[in-house]
Amino acid sequence: MEAGWPSRVQACDHRPADRTGGPTGSRAGATLGSLIASRASGKPQTLHRTPPAGRRRDADRLKLCMQIDGVATVSQNGRHVRIAPGQMALYDPGRRYDLRLEEQWSCIVLAFPRDALSLPDNVVRQAMRRPHPFREGPGAVLVDFVTAALDQRMSIGTSAGRLGEAAFHLIAGALDRREPGDDEAVADTRRLGVLQYAREHLTDPGLTHDGIAAAHRMAPRSLHRLFEHEPHTVTEYIRQRRLESVHRDLTDPLFDHLSIARIAARWCFTSQAHFTRAFQAQYGISPSAVRRAAATARST
Repeated sequence: MEAGWPSRVQACDHRPADRTGGPTGSRAGATLGSLIASRASGKPQTLHRTPPAGRRRDADRLKLCMQIDGVATVSQNGRHVRIAPGQMALYDPGRRYDLRLEEQWSCIVLAFPRDALSLPDNVVRQAMRRPHPFREGPGAVLVDFVTAALDQRMSIGTSAGRLGEAAFHLIAGALDRREPGDDEAVADTRRLGVLQYAREHLTDPGLTHDGIAAAHRMAPRSLHRLFEHEPHTVTEYIRQRRLESVHRDLTDPLFDHLSIARIAARWCFTSQAHFTRAFQAQYGISPSAVRRAAATARST
């Protein structure tokens, strides 16, 4: 049930518990920007997953299993999360996990970059500890959205990236279930407010750490402390989101008439040399290569 499995739903880094053969089933998938959605089904099986050393892709990603039929149990970090039909669970493919699939099962698996959710690290960790419903509330909106995307995957075309961004907001909404009144929940709420403000002002050249602190009526040092245990500082978060926006625009034919420098400037990268270095550090490829690859893919 791993996103990205071939038609036989078999991955080289998975081994069945009984070693009688690889996991079998059927699969259909869709790529929505940096989100990979897969719909899979199969017979009872148990998978043991140990990430190969040095695989950064899995280390920086999360997966969300949405159980349609049958029962699944994800075992990771000493926790066992049972996923009944109508429930979903978040797990980390960058760490060892076991996945037990019971009965005749079917599910949807979403794979995406860890940072794409724009959720505080504490919220992500809490979300991994329990199953979440998707037959009501935000989860129901999410599963309907993903199901429609999978059904229409052949006709989505150049809108894929923007649909992926919409899916990230839905995933975050479905997983953010904190109890009010808790001190950490209060801090998470403040962090979420800061991240949302940053996302809404990415094209503003004045978007800085100190500016965000002022907008939220706190001292710059207080804002620093609010994020000191998060994977990224506010400044790093802004840079990553801006780079992602540039990458998206470079692959969008609606912006083919704009130069790379113009697109970068739209997202507040005024120094071409600085932008190119930051982009290559983030994606391991130059902006011009991304644009050429996207144009080639559209023409084939």
